[in-house]
Amino acid sequence: MPADTTPADALGTTVADRSLRIATALSAEVIVLRERLAIIERLAAERGVFSGADIDGYQLSPEAAAEAKTKRLSFLERVFGALRA
Repeated sequence: MPADTTPADALGTTVADRSLRIATALSAEVIVLRERLAIIERLAAERGVFSGADIDGYQLSPEAAAEAKTKRLSFLERVFGALRA
């Protein structure tokens, strides 16, 4: 650490620090998304719209699968690109 840098200045600068921030942010998002998805699935099943089995058995069209892949790769780049900073 340079002489003019304090330990507080160095916080958040290591790959481990950035990784922890990523994991924490993603964990918070996952919890919220899981809770909301569970509510949607429960409401849909109660109202006869669709069931969990319908979701599990659903097949994306080739176009939709390609779009999902593009979005997934973009998401991964945004999240893990922070490790290169």
